[in-house]
Amino acid sequence: MDRFSRSHHLSELLVILLQHGYRYALSLTHHAAKAEDLLQDAWVAVIQAGGPHEKNYLFCAIRSRYYNLHKRELLVPMEPLDSISESVYIAVEVDYTHGFDEPRLEAALVQLRSIEREVLYLSAVEGYTAQEITTITGQARGTVLSMLTRIRKKIQRYFSANEIKAVSHE
Repeated sequence: MDRFSRSHHLSELLVILLQHGYRYALSLTHHAAKAEDLLQDAWVAVIQAGGPHEKNYLFCAIRSRYYNLHKRELLVPMEPLDSISESVYIAVEVDYTHGFDEPRLEAALVQLRSIEREVLYLSAVEGYTAQEITTITGQARGTVLSMLTRIRKKIQRYFSANEIKAVSHE
């Protein structure tokens, strides 16, 4: 493999890793801009620590930063800087909502707690087993299994209730 093709292959792997990281961050924050910030913060930390460029390591960094930021927000409410009128960069319009095309699915996911969205993402999107999710989240295996069951029931109840509302409005 020549130098160019090896470099190209590594950059493709890096893009894939960061896409996985973004989707994981999005499952935690449920907000595109916050997910981007969270991923960037975690990626900088991984690079500064000289950590491996592996999905599990990146996920741990993202998760750690998310919960640290979440705790900080509970302690110190942050105010947005509305006074900044100019952007430092040109925003590229990218649709990050793949997987959330259905507005009802989006609304159903909003009903879940962040830990539930995280477990659902790790199970449904990343394909992790309950034992692997246990290792990543630090939750007991039984907790993960019961959480997956509760998540499924919550989403089913949400769709059932909204089908009834949709039918009654027609």
